[in-house]
Amino acid sequence: MGAVAILTNPANGAAAQLAKDAAGWLRAEGHQLRTLHLHGPDLVEEDGTTIPLSEVSLSGVDLAVSLGGDGTFLRMIPLAHASGVPILGVNFGHLGYLLQVEPPDVEKALKRALSGDVVLEERSVLTVTSDGGQVRVDEQNPSVVLADHPEGTVREWLALNEMVAERSYPGHTVRFTTEIDGQPFLKYVADGVLIATPTGSTAYNLSAGGPVLSPRLRSLVVTPIAPHLGFDRSVVLGVDQEVRVTIEGVRPAVLVIDGRTVARVPPGSSMTCRIAPEPVRFVTLADLGFSTLLRNTLVAERDR
Repeated sequence: MGAVAILTNPANGAAAQLAKDAAGWLRAEGHQLRTLHLHGPDLVEEDGTTIPLSEVSLSGVDLAVSLGGDGTFLRMIPLAHASGVPILGVNFGHLGYLLQVEPPDVEKALKRALSGDVVLEERSVLTVTSDGGQVRVDEQNPSVVLADHPEGTVREWLALNEMVAERSYPGHTVRFTTEIDGQPFLKYVADGVLIATPTGSTAYNLSAGGPVLSPRLRSLVVTPIAPHLGFDRSVVLGVDQEVRVTIEGVRPAVLVIDGRTVARVPPGSSMTCRIAPEPVRFVTLADLGFSTLLRNTLVAERDR
């Protein structure tokens, strides 16, 4: 019998009900179960106790299940990655590019996943380290300060899609310098600079004019966002390469990880991005192929 951890967002009524149904089935089949409920952006509730999401360990778990939209799934990524646990994502969102299992198929998917009759797809993830001063802000309202991290404080995040350093004031560009493997690269005056994984290449990177990369690649792509009178092309780098972005000038930037604003970054601070040594593993019921999945996703977005 296997051990399963289910993460759900209680604000999504349909996902919460499906979590109860899935939990009942798992227990009836004799599987061990942990149920985790999101409690705000950075907290999770388990067995009546609320703790920071970063302190949750999935050690001893055989399968991690996300019930919700992309936001819930992305919260599960660092937990599963840290323990090497494969993730089964159930789609309650709109596009389903990350989440390929639909709610009616959950019981079938759980049976197959726990018996090993599934496809495990490996995806690269980014480690993002900020080694300058940062101010942690409310992701819904970046003007609200939650915590101050002085100069010299090192913080690290994991990103499945992308890291974005972008302007914090509407109508004003930010000055950035970039380095690749410790060597000076380009300076940008732009709305922002993003570094994306192949998975994230179809998200913000695509909207900013960057290339679509096959998720089977182990690489990252650097794309400037609306650069002013400068080099506006993306640069694709290898798995062992490192990118450093430094905020220059007088205006701060905000740091966004997988769509979440995590910090306001003052001039002089830097973010370093590299591909993590170990990938994260997704559970899928069938290998649809990259072209089919991408086409279905783009058609769904066009018709939404």
